[in-house]
Amino acid sequence: MWPPIAGMTPASALCLWLGCLLLCVAAPTPICDTSTCSSCSEPTPGGCCPPCAPACACPPYLQDDCEMQGFTDGHVPAGRSFYIDFARKLCTCQPGGDITCTPHCTPVPPTCQAVGSPVADGCPRCVCYDKEEVAVPAGTVVPRGARLCTCPPEGGRLQCGDGGEE
Repeated sequence: MWPPIAGMTPASALCLWLGCLLLCVAAPTPICDTSTCSSCSEPTPGGCCPPCAPACACPPYLQDDCEMQGFTDGHVPAGRSFYIDFARKLCTCQPGGDITCTPHCTPVPPTCQAVGSPVADGCPRCVCYDKEEVAVPAGTVVPRGARLCTCPPEGGRLQCGDGGEE
């Protein structure tokens, strides 16, 4: 074993060594406060913050869409999204570094009699068309002159208050 320290027996030295070992193990470890973690553009302090997921490179066919929506360096940070196809698809940078695009629009039911895009998001919906070929969303009531007209849930023809169609 170790040579005894002046005036200490080997048993006392062993007790001192074990005491020091216990103090080292019991010493408080720094608390990691992840709220102090900065954005991924800066190094993480003391290794406390989780590592940043890699940004996704915009593929050539999405390059214009990426640039138009603010990702001018051709990279989308992990977790960030952007729209394509007139906002009908949402593309998201996944933590693995790939961009996945999913339809943003709900599918049109097969019972739909007329399809149009009456809302600015560009998604197809069941509609009715009036005399001026204006698309009215299915399930809505709209005034047409002195009459109230309803577009049925499956779309098709606009039904007006006097029982007639417009």
